[in-house]
Amino acid sequence: MKTGKKCHKASKGSGLSKSVRATGPVVAAVAHYLKLADQEKLPLETYFSHHRHSVGSCDGDGAFNLVSLFVLNPTRITSANATFTDEAPELSVITTLCMRVHDNLRCAMIIPNDVLQTGMLILDEDIGRGKTMDEYFDAFINEMRNSTGSGFRNAPYVHCKKLVNDCLRRMKSMKKVLVGKEERTVVRLFGLESEDTTFHQQRVVLPPPAPAPDVESLWLTLNRPEYYLFLVSSDLRNLFGFGCDEKVINHDYLERSLDYILEDEYRRKRLPAMLNHAAHWHMLERKEEEVAAWLLWELQPLVQHAVGHPETVNATRNSVILQLMINKFFDGQAGELLLYTFPMMDLYGSGITNFIFYNQHLSLTGRLPPAFIVTASVAKAVSGANENTININENTSTNLERTMRKLKIRKASCAMCGATRCPSGTKLQVCSRCESVAYCCAEHQKIHWRSGGHKQQCTIE
Repeated sequence: MKTGKKCHKASKGSGLSKSVRATGPVVAAVAHYLKLADQEKLPLETYFSHHRHSVGSCDGDGAFNLVSLFVLNPTRITSANATFTDEAPELSVITTLCMRVHDNLRCAMIIPNDVLQTGMLILDEDIGRGKTMDEYFDAFINEMRNSTGSGFRNAPYVHCKKLVNDCLRRMKSMKKVLVGKEERTVVRLFGLESEDTTFHQQRVVLPPPAPAPDVESLWLTLNRPEYYLFLVSSDLRNLFGFGCDEKVINHDYLERSLDYILEDEYRRKRLPAMLNHAAHWHMLERKEEEVAAWLLWELQPLVQHAVGHPETVNATRNSVILQLMINKFFDGQAGELLLYTFPMMDLYGSGITNFIFYNQHLSLTGRLPPAFIVTASVAKAVSGANENTININENTSTNLERTMRKLKIRKASCAMCGATRCPSGTKLQVCSRCESVAYCCAEHQKIHWRSGGHKQQCTIE
């Protein structure tokens, strides 16, 4: 714990070396059984007895990771092909796909079980050798979360299949191709059907769009740990040069940033796709309907017309999400507060630090950082919007209402990560001592008590 300002943004990296990738025989084995399943029109589970999937939140470039575990069925392998059985009687692989929400598939990896079980892949969390593949998968997800600054959530196979298929359709329209057998093999893993009706066939159902209570609520959402790199840093570094994140934003910087983003169709397509991905991501596992509804509300004005239509361009310029992303990149001059750090969690730990920092600042001041320049507001209703959306009358706001909103911000989201639901989907658990903060799990309560400053703040009413 120390006194300071928010964390600086670092570039996103995979945290993985090419040396851990699968060898040719492993890729060939997986490809072989995929071919058999496809030829025989059999479900995924015929040759892969167990599979799990985790989808990451996206960064400011629209990039996100899909990480999966596939366990080959040894019974089917024995009956199908003795050659592969002799080499690998029970083969498990972890696969990764990095995609952009509005563009192509960037890279793919296949990591076989022996890499994990023999310690060839060094993870931040050393869980030792001889563990189950599910345990290695969980440790691998933690590694990816910490090294990329993204949140990860369990996802049904049918949703992951849609993500991959949508990406392939985009690539086809842009005349882009898959490169290499490894990349093609991982993609093909999402071309089958699942016979698991309990989870893997569940489709993500989005809530009706609804407006956020205020810009401050959206700002706090964009500072959740999984949004750590949800900012247009690549664009602004291209425009202003490296080191510009140390500057204080002004009206000229804001207008130049908006002009730069809007002058290019590729960049104009990105924001709607990012909001769509984020809304779906919030409905995975915990089903955070409120946050998803806010993002869908902000998405509506951006998809009423074609991407190059003047009204779409104007709606993007006046998107409060985009303006907050631009401001987030610069120094907001929020002053100095107690800064709680989580170095063992790398970029995701920096995201937690930022969330606690800005949560404190908002609780103390009730407003955005003083240097921010945000000319947009929560989006207005558009034609065709759901009639049951929340109707907020901003003119009736009083000091009492503002105070209640602050308490709601603190108690309606986890004080550590900003989640609005527990991993099981149940309501957050409120601190029984002061009843002023809430948590999504016992682990986050313990961390916030020991390292997050709540031990000093918690009081008995």
